[in-house]
Amino acid sequence: MRLLPEANNGRLLAVVLALIVAMLVYLLGVHWWFVAPHLDVMSQMSDLREQQQRFHETSLQRPQIEKRLVDVRTFEQNNQAFLAQSDSSAASADLIQRLKQAVSQHATDPNRCQVLTNQTLSGGKPELYERVTIQVRMRCDLEPFSSIVYELESGKPYLFVEQLMIYKQNYGYVPPNQRQPQQSALDVRFNLTGYLRKRGADKA
Repeated sequence: MRLLPEANNGRLLAVVLALIVAMLVYLLGVHWWFVAPHLDVMSQMSDLREQQQRFHETSLQRPQIEKRLVDVRTFEQNNQAFLAQSDSSAASADLIQRLKQAVSQHATDPNRCQVLTNQTLSGGKPELYERVTIQVRMRCDLEPFSSIVYELESGKPYLFVEQLMIYKQNYGYVPPNQRQPQQSALDVRFNLTGYLRKRGADKA
C-alpha cells in the first residue's frame, strides 16, 4: 500500500495550482488595473464613434431641416385658424363683433333674437396657445340661433361655442297685430372662445 501520490499525480497537481495562482495574479494584478480600464475606454470610444456618425448624418440633412423649419414658420404665420389680433383685449372685441355680425345676418326679427350681455372672461386653465373667451347671454329662437352657432364654428378663425345652456322663458313681447304674446324665445348662455397665435403657458 502506497502512502504517497504517484509522481505524475503530483506534477498534475502542481500544474493546476500554478494555473490557479497565475489566474489570481492576472485578475488581481493585471485585469482590474490594466485590462478592464482599457476595455472601458474602448467601449466609450466605440460609443463616441457611433454618436459622431449620427451627428455627421444629421449635419448632412441640415439644408432639408432648415427648409422644413422655414415651411413650418410660413405655415404658422399664414394659418387662419388663429385670431388675427396680437393681444387679448383686441381679440375680445373682435369676438364680440363677429357674434353681432352673425346675429344680424341670421336673425330676421331683432326682437326675437338679440344679444343681451357679453363680457370677457380671464384666467382659466393654461393652454398651449393663449385662449380668449367672452361670456354671452342671448334671447333667441332656436332656428336662427342654430344658424348663428354654425356660422361661428364653421368659419375661420376657429371659434368654439362652449358651456352652452338653454332655457325656455317668456319675455312678454306682443306683436302689433296680435293680442297675445308670441311663443317663448329661448334664454341662451354660452362661452365663445378663440385662440391667439401667441404661445400660452407650457404644461408641466
